Amino acid sequence: MIDYGTIERIQSAAQIVEVVSDFLTLRKRGVNYVGLCPFHEDKSPSFYVSPAKNICKCFACGEGGTPLHFVMKLEQLSYVDALKYLAKKYGIEVKETEMTDEEKQAHGDRESMFILNSYAQKVFSANLFENPEGKTIGLSYFHERGFRDDVIKKFQLGYSLEEKDAFTQQALLAGYKFAYLEKTGLTVVGENNYKADRFRGRVMFPVHTLSGKVVAFGGRILKNEKTAKYVNSPESEVYHKSNELYGIYFARQAIVKQDRCFLVEGYTDVISMHQAGIENVVASSGTALTQGQIRMIHRLTTNVTVLYDGDSAGIKAAIRGIDLLLEAGLNIKIVLLPEGEDPDSFAHKQNATAFNEFIKENETDFVRFKANLLIREAGNDPVKKVKMVTEIVDTIALIPEEIVRLVYVKECSLISGVDEGTLVRAIAKKRQEALLQKKKTAYPEAANPETGNFPDESQMPPPQEQEDYTGFAFGKTSSLDNYESTILRYIIRYGEIDMANIKEEEDIDDIPKGETKKEPPLFVIEYIVEELKQDDLKFSNPAYQQIMEEVFERYKNPDFHAEHYFRNHVDPNISKLAVDLSTDKYIESKIHSRYKPVPKEEKKLFDLVPYVVINYKNALLQKRMDEISAAITEAERNGDPEQLVERMKELAIYTQKKKMIAPFLRERIIG
Repeated sequence: MIDYGTIERIQSAAQIVEVVSDFLTLRKRGVNYVGLCPFHEDKSPSFYVSPAKNICKCFACGEGGTPLHFVMKLEQLSYVDALKYLAKKYGIEVKETEMTDEEKQAHGDRESMFILNSYAQKVFSANLFENPEGKTIGLSYFHERGFRDDVIKKFQLGYSLEEKDAFTQQALLAGYKFAYLEKTGLTVVGENNYKADRFRGRVMFPVHTLSGKVVAFGGRILKNEKTAKYVNSPESEVYHKSNELYGIYFARQAIVKQDRCFLVEGYTDVISMHQAGIENVVASSGTALTQGQIRMIHRLTTNVTVLYDGDSAGIKAAIRGIDLLLEAGLNIKIVLLPEGEDPDSFAHKQNATAFNEFIKENETDFVRFKANLLIREAGNDPVKKVKMVTEIVDTIALIPEEIVRLVYVKECSLISGVDEGTLVRAIAKKRQEALLQKKKTAYPEAANPETGNFPDESQMPPPQEQEDYTGFAFGKTSSLDNYESTILRYIIRYGEIDMANIKEEEDIDDIPKGETKKEPPLFVIEYIVEELKQDDLKFSNPAYQQIMEEVFERYKNPDFHAEHYFRNHVDPNISKLAVDLSTDKYIESKIHSRYKPVPKEEKKLFDLVPYVVINYKNALLQKRMDEISAAITEAERNGDPEQLVERMKELAIYTQKKKMIAPFLRERIIG
């Protein structure tokens, strides 16, 4: 892990204009810079960069943040990789915390394997363009497939010489250890210490991670030998096939920008589509989709269009693996290409405009596609029809959103002629069975050994939460979310301002000349913290509460500056939230500011800050009163007089409290 001191140096050195300018063309507008947003289709500049605040913000799609957030989002890098990217840009040595001997060994092995893979890619690419055998066999093959040299170089394609151990010997002479040649699978070791290049005589397709490291290779044989057409690197400490998608490194920015991912089967499908101008495409490399691959796509977009051959094999392949995508909550479209075409051949005949036009005209929602396909297969056979309905139910039951399920139920009812109610009941039963199975997996010891059933939900422990790369979910977690985020906004943006001595200019004009009116300092952060502590209030949103707890710990420290501290927080999710809370929601137009100046928010803090706090307390009281009212209704329904009396007394107390703060709310309403 990178130590905190190094993180601070990186964040201090990184200048937002310099970082963004590496990717976008910016032009000056007043004290800020503007450009076209890289995160959505932006026709007029809506992406603002503030050198004063060292942040960026798109006022159309809402994306932005510090230099670190920008790099993480645009390059789809992890927090640590983004820090290393900025450290390299600014010439900062990255120091990491001390690792155990085992960790050092594992880390050293991984890094050595990545370095060796990178070396191998360079050797294979050099063979393709510089070695007579590589040019005659490998480069000729790629040219026959219609690939241009610039695209071949972009994807770092190559050729492994046919000689038994040509690469192995070259790598050993270059100083690479044989142990890593074996671990990466570049060299195969057989009986009697037999050593040979795994990919000899094959054209090479390097597989890149999301951040661009070469993690593995795929090799295609060109001669008609009795051997596998494609050979892939074996699983290793750095390569897990189920977690990689071919082409993801080259597609990631286009996927984010277009908010859609094309999914194909093979290497050449991806390359041909790139050459045709369609870059938001990845391949599952001929294997069934895995959870790891789906998570990678989900990080970039929720919209997936699956492209498959138009033959029967392509149709069957289209159905396999889609269930996992649906279960992950992704929106799936299917496009079957014309008979005899695959994405590779079809892309060679199209430009990007024609290709996208074809997609638009021919893509079909997956559930509708599957229902129509099954109905055609079933015909008038009642047994097949029952099986068809069961398969439709199984598919719809996977969809997590209830509203989406109901829409599909209505549509499938029209297509199949099966009553909506029947489909809904069957889907509910299927989901209940799936939930029970999950419980059995999570708590095998909790099930009744005789019946296999579980106790009531209230008696079950909560499932163990899995750590998620996104950290906190910053969406609304309760009805109090708006109140809590508003309070945090005042802390982060204005925490160190003395609100007692900020007045409107007209108030200052009322003071006779020669006199001064100076109130004891009352800082925004101090006022809010003391008000919350007084009633022992805790925020319902866990991310907001974490920020408040850190505020409670640090606000009396004279060196603590809330905005700087949280914008540069070690948790990138917290720092992103701080940027969002401290950034202006709108940009004032020049015309508006010329004719009608907008009062500065800072000048109203003396009124605004107490108002948002008392408003929050009022909302808390109302929420509690609503809960008590529901309990009273329940007690009346159950005929429980004791419970009814207790709840009525409690309601009276809260009603009185609400009446007590009502005058403060009226007084603090800002005109």
